[in-house]
Amino acid sequence: MSPLVWATNSPIELKTALKVLLTELPGQYDNAGQVYFETAIPDTADPPHKRVFMLWAPLAAPDVGEHVLVSTLRLGGDSGEVVDGESAVWTLAVDPASKAVRMTPFRSRKSLESGSVVTRADIAPAEGLCTVLWRKYGTELRGVADTTTCKVAAHREYILNAEELWINNLPDNPMKAHVRLGKARDFECLFGYRPADGEPQVSNGQHMHDRGDTLIWETAAPNQHKFEYELLRGMWPSNSGGNYTDMLRITIYALDDSAPPKREFLGIGWAGSGGDRASFGDGTYNGRCKLFDPDMPPPK
Repeated sequence: MSPLVWATNSPIELKTALKVLLTELPGQYDNAGQVYFETAIPDTADPPHKRVFMLWAPLAAPDVGEHVLVSTLRLGGDSGEVVDGESAVWTLAVDPASKAVRMTPFRSRKSLESGSVVTRADIAPAEGLCTVLWRKYGTELRGVADTTTCKVAAHREYILNAEELWINNLPDNPMKAHVRLGKARDFECLFGYRPADGEPQVSNGQHMHDRGDTLIWETAAPNQHKFEYELLRGMWPSNSGGNYTDMLRITIYALDDSAPPKREFLGIGWAGSGGDRASFGDGTYNGRCKLFDPDMPPPK
């Protein structure tokens, strides 16, 4: 029997768990940091995970339930292909009988565009996904499949805190480690290029999230170049004993569209994972990103 069953789950703890779920689960998640680390360190136990991006958002659907979230999973990043079988509408409620917060999945029969109104007639049971029972453990929430109602062969386990959502068996080999989805923050960025024989060029006010987002900037003629910027907060692949130290880093590459296409590393700047900015500059190429504050003017 899972040790989760023996958690202390008083009514006030369950109310707190529901509140934390509704506050911390919504957001953008990406496992780019995990994929980067597993690719850079060849002696990890398994081949690298696939890159996945997940969005959780509240959904106003009073006919469906008091508390409703919608999840969308994409392969390859935030612009990748949507995996329909992994995307769902979820109702959340305290369940005294199971002493847990019950999160129940449904499929939507209609497109969930911004402002959509979803009613009970618009949803159906979600085949292939299990109801999840959440309980609070210290600073984390842990969820397990309700095996009394779900007969899916590979039952999932979830771990949630303010920074990460780990899901076991999503959507890959169930014997692998949890998919480590990092919760993303919105950054505003400035990029610059100062050629030796021309006017400097600057692009500012660009937005990137810090869980592996990339942005391509093409400078103008006569010094026309294509640069790729990556902003990533995740595990640092070092063999010095600090492998699991999260870092915030901005990396700059030069792109060449020749066949096959080439990517040349130009530079990297880093800061602690909790930092609100990261930058790099060598006199010719530079980039800097700062945690976005809607009340502040764009960087200059």
